[in-house]
Amino acid sequence: MHLASEFSARDLDATVLQSALSVGDSALPDDSDYMVSALLPCGPAPGDPVWSAVGRYELRQRLGDGGLGCVHQAWDPLLSRDLAIKTLRFEAQPLRRRTLDTLFLNEARAAAGLSHPYIVTVYDAGLCDQGVFIAMEALKGQDLRRALAEGWRPAPHRAARLARRVADALAYAHARGVVHCDIKPANIYITAHEKPRVLDFGIARVAHRVALPELEGLLMGSPHYMAPEQILRGTVDARSDVFSLGAVLYEMLAGRKAFEGDSVHAIHLAVAQCRPPALVPHPNGLDAELAALVHRAMARDPDERFANAREFSQGLRCWAQARRSQRHLAEEANRLAAGREPREPAHAWAQALTGWMRRLHPVASS
Repeated sequence: MHLASEFSARDLDATVLQSALSVGDSALPDDSDYMVSALLPCGPAPGDPVWSAVGRYELRQRLGDGGLGCVHQAWDPLLSRDLAIKTLRFEAQPLRRRTLDTLFLNEARAAAGLSHPYIVTVYDAGLCDQGVFIAMEALKGQDLRRALAEGWRPAPHRAARLARRVADALAYAHARGVVHCDIKPANIYITAHEKPRVLDFGIARVAHRVALPELEGLLMGSPHYMAPEQILRGTVDARSDVFSLGAVLYEMLAGRKAFEGDSVHAIHLAVAQCRPPALVPHPNGLDAELAALVHRAMARDPDERFANAREFSQGLRCWAQARRSQRHLAEEANRLAAGREPREPAHAWAQALTGWMRRLHPVASS
């Protein structure tokens, strides 16, 4: 698998970008990235006009822009199927452009090698007159950014389940040497039954590995969800994705972003220097245990976070199981208080209670 790490900044003859903290009071960028935002038709009707083409793919409708890319609804005449085409565009000198194209193509090939139910499927990638293009499956649903903007506020157990599924996707990718570097609501697409599909693996990683003015828009595009080490140009690894996913889960639970500011600079300072406001337990199901998982994922020091996405997923899974056990025990207690026979024998109660305590406090109960 060819990854961007095979290239160095020397290959690009680049001047390293000024520290992200010195961006200044530039206007806050729109975090609305792109992606397929509605149901796609089942293919072109005879005689429908074709806007243009990328390789063998016919572009049908422009769906959105964001970062470095533009996304179109497209049609594959060879396999007779709908798909989405993302083209990466940026201005650069010819030599540097060719090197960047190679970097992005290598990342696209790495993403194409990922096969997971919660990761968007990449069919193809290549070069065209517009630059690098990536062909991927067409999705039905909407991205999490749009859902939250429209007022969707999932219950804590649903938010935790969505985050756990994204963590499972990240754990799969991390095990294969692919770090996302740009986890945010716009890159989490929600399909039927609230099943997520993670988008854009590898695209942002190029910008974080080679600091170039041409990629500044992509690098600065998601300040609310970037890990402190990304802002400070430190070492980026799987724990950076854990931080970003923690920030996404925080937003779903709190109904607000973890870090606020009226400029990119202000948000970067908040991420690098401040802790997010504490999540307050709420009768809707947000308890201290779930809040602790989120705040651990968002620790400023990577060594204080979950070691990887799999650990974060396991923590969320144990929390959900403990919650179900707690609810079951409460139901049985209510039955006894009402003078009715319990559904389960006493020893089953004890086993359930023991399992619940071990999941919440694995060290103390072992």
